[in-house]
Amino acid sequence: MTTTRPYESPLRAEQLEQTRLRILEAMADVLADEEVEEVTVPLVAMRARVSVRTVYRHFPTKEALFDAFGEWGEKHLRMALMSYPETLDELRNMAPAQYRGYEENVPLMRALLSKRGQEIRARTRRQRLRTFEKAMREVTTTLSPAERRRALAVVYLLVSAPAWQAMRDQWGLEGEESGKAAAWAVRVLTDELRRNPASIKEVDDDDRRR
Repeated sequence: MTTTRPYESPLRAEQLEQTRLRILEAMADVLADEEVEEVTVPLVAMRARVSVRTVYRHFPTKEALFDAFGEWGEKHLRMALMSYPETLDELRNMAPAQYRGYEENVPLMRALLSKRGQEIRARTRRQRLRTFEKAMREVTTTLSPAERRRALAVVYLLVSAPAWQAMRDQWGLEGEESGKAAAWAVRVLTDELRRNPASIKEVDDDDRRR
């Protein structure tokens, strides 16, 4: 007996994907809205101009929607930023293109930097930190654990979205200019760590002399 496969319409599949994308974009819009106190499925459905049932058809639970948004946001940014650096030279040169990518995706960045967006992004932070620490290994291997943590923290801040947001909101620097400023600071700090790793220890010595 021959069984017939159900016909899957390419048009239907495209329509479903467009609806899914519209829901995720609406989720970004809700997260970025500072007046929204709680993210709910009905609110996302209203922003996406679909029914609540349609949202649940694509995302069975609220948590599934949050997880899908986090994955979609990270994938979207990776496509915009090409890739995360794995070497120190790549790290030193990444900020201009990275910040330009942020500037081209302001609504998404606002969503990811919101309180709930940060919670969602935290699920993928470990992988980003591992890649970043690998890129910084050349200039941090001789440091003590405490010194290494300080060096990593300050350089990571410069190549992260919160630094872009602060320079944009507090100083009016748009993507290209803030990217140049961040790249300059990363080069200065990593040059100093290459030239004189003990410089980070001198901060402690200066503090003790005071």
